[in-house]
Formats: sequence, structure tokens, C-alpha cells
Amino acid sequence: MVDRLVVTTLDEPSLVYEMHGGEKIAQWKCLARRNNLFGPWEAVECSWLPPGGASGEHLHSRTEQFDYIVSGSGVMTIDGTDHPVTAGDLITTCLGTRHGIRNVGTSDLVWLVIEVSGPGMTGAAPPTPDRHARDVRAEVIKLREVRDVDALEYLAGPLRRARLVHLSPTETETLVADDQEHVLFTLGGTGHAVTRSATVPLRQGVSVGVPFRGGVTVQAGPQGLEFFVVSLAVPANAGGAK
Repeated sequence: MVDRLVVTTLDEPSLVYEMHGGEKIAQWKCLARRNNLFGPWEAVECSWLPPGGASGEHLHSRTEQFDYIVSGSGVMTIDGTDHPVTAGDLITTCLGTRHGIRNVGTSDLVWLVIEVSGPGMTGAAPPTPDRHARDVRAEVIKLREVRDVDALEYLAGPLRRARLVHLSPTETETLVADDQEHVLFTLGGTGHAVTRSATVPLRQGVSVGVPFRGGVTVQAGPQGLEFFVVSLAVPANAGGAK
């Protein structure tokens, strides 16, 4: 295991006018992407829409995606059908799905976008088990209720898992990137992400990526810690590893 992390905050986001042909001005920040990880990620991003704003409907012709609603309320349109979404919802987008999202609330709609290469779009990911090929579907999942989602029940690409993790004060959890890479996003509380040579303070909005063959121990502070974490399969020879 090597000592490597990708740490990002929500400071200094970019402005996006009419995101995907939508309405109003969105804010956007890239948290991690394929050029600082090893797996077939497109990107992990955080987006904000003001009340009445929208990210226009668009087709996923080569990528799959998780969207996780951090705060606010909206309507996600999936293949022409409207789905109310609110904080704690995880939306799965399989290859060939058309979707868009609108803020119907009175405060900012904030959500995470985890976009990855779809099945057949890259040879970089381990093959998906055939038994799941017929199960791919777009769906809204109450992640605060189920806490842990097997991505292979919904998608056919390299994503493997999405979780909500709540740590009590001083409790720890270790993430090791042996055959999967991980990206976590701090939702609430405080704590630290610790490697052999670094200690990263965690607070709301801090993201930590754990690249292939890396590892980190997450420790909650005195108020506890909650984070969202997504995992993606990485081939054993990623990055020329031996």
C-alpha cells in the first residue's frame, strides 16, 4: 500500500451558464477525475442549482452515473418521467438513459455527480458479471434508509458500491484501494483522514480520493462524522502496477 490521496474542497467553484442547455447559473466543482486516479472514472463533481434552475435533459450515450442529493429538493426527469428527489436520494443512470434535474425548492439544490465510462467503452475495467447484465436500470434509491447500494444491481460498468457512513465520536473506518478506488465526500461533522505521512482535516464539503494501492483511515471528531463514499473497480495492472 502506498501513501497517496486526492483532497479537494468546494472553495472557488466555477459558474456554468445554462448547464446542459438548462436554466439559470449553476455552480460546479470537480472533486476528482481520471487524470489523478487510475480507474475509468470520467469525474466526481459537485453541482449547485439556485431555486428555479435546471440542468437540461441529456442522453448518456457512453457513460453511467450515480447522482447523490446532498441538500435541497428537485425533480429528476428520467426518460420522460418525473421523480421527486431530496437530500439522501441516490439516482442511478445506466447507459442509454436520458435525464435532467430541476430545483423546485426554495434553497440551493446541491448534488454529487459520479460519472464513469460505461460498459464496452473502455478495456480498463474488470468485466461485469454476466448475471447482472439484465438488471441495469435507472432508479431513485433512498440511500439514508438502505445505507449501502450494490452498483451491479443497477449498472453494468465499473462502479461497485455507494454508501452512507456515520461514525460516532473517535470511531474509525479504513478504506484500502486494493482492487477498488474510493472517493468520499464529507456531509457533516468533523474528523481526519490519516495516512502514514499525512493528516487531512475533514469538514462538510471536503472530498478525499483514495487512488489504486493507496489507503486511508477516517477518524471521527468529537461530534461524529458522516460521509458518502463511492467505490469503482480497478484492474490489477492499472497505471503499470506490478
